[in-house]
Amino acid sequence: MVVAKISLGDRVSDIVASPNDSVAYVALRDSIAVISGLHDVSCVVPVGGHPRGLTMDADGTRLYVSNYGDSVSVVDHAGCRVEAIPGACCVQRVETVDRMLIYAASNAIDGGLIAVIDTDGGTVTTIAGPDGHVITDLAAAPEGDRVYAGLSRRSTYYQYDAGLIGVIDTTTNALIHTIDLVSSPDAISVSLDGSMLYTTHYDHKLVSAVDLSSYRVTPIALGDSPLGVSLTPDGLQAYVVNGCSLSVIDTVTNEVAPIAVGDLPRSVLISPDGKRAYVCNFGDGTVSLIDAIAQCVTDTVEVGGHPQALAVSPDGHHLYVGDYWSGTVTVLAVQP
Repeated sequence: MVVAKISLGDRVSDIVASPNDSVAYVALRDSIAVISGLHDVSCVVPVGGHPRGLTMDADGTRLYVSNYGDSVSVVDHAGCRVEAIPGACCVQRVETVDRMLIYAASNAIDGGLIAVIDTDGGTVTTIAGPDGHVITDLAAAPEGDRVYAGLSRRSTYYQYDAGLIGVIDTTTNALIHTIDLVSSPDAISVSLDGSMLYTTHYDHKLVSAVDLSSYRVTPIALGDSPLGVSLTPDGLQAYVVNGCSLSVIDTVTNEVAPIAVGDLPRSVLISPDGKRAYVCNFGDGTVSLIDAIAQCVTDTVEVGGHPQALAVSPDGHHLYVGDYWSGTVTVLAVQP
């Protein structure tokens, strides 16, 4: 059921919900809109150009905003204050045993660099990737002992790029291992038990499953170009949103099953309890609600426009749907 439709007057590229209250943050063209629990805009915070990725602190006090190829903005929730980490393209929060660290990746012609930042102040160190490789994505192990970096060596033909996963020890902040892949990695997701990593390969129409104890890589063919991957909390299924379809990978057998959703799905999100999955369909203005146990669509909700961003509240009761072109966020009441 549609609870509210909030007009923001700008293109919506990403949404994240605060982990401990009813606030949601929306990435616009050059700012962040803060949506309150009353489903209105409480403030708009200017940041760098074209924010495309949002990451929250575990306690919800700070928001980290990846601005396209330019910087990472740090937004203080209490006062809507902004600081900047120059040059960063993507960011990953890591909670270690004794502190909170931010890994911010940046790229140059000769390769990528990761700045490691203590959230209590200051840059701890920098980590250089292998020569000539740029960083495509970052993901952290749940225990906070490892960060995984997608690495791509640019070639004349993008679809034939060589690819690696870089393994970073967060105790020493050293690149301790690289894992060869069939091609350049795009989106990365790590299972909640830290045993498996999944990365998409858009041009090769497959996902690589990486065993993080043995570093064994298993390519899984999809038949469509994957855009992103989300794992259920128990790690038994990987939901892959593709250019024109949705695939569900059984992570035990690596078998792939399709689920029929709307036209041009663009993102998939798993509910906090793992019982439901949500897919926004850019082509027909709908959101598919999926029973993740039965693996079938239980409802299709019309939201209009071209939805492409999703976030769910911590209690699982509200789903935020961002429309890129119309600049709106639709709030849906969903069954937790």
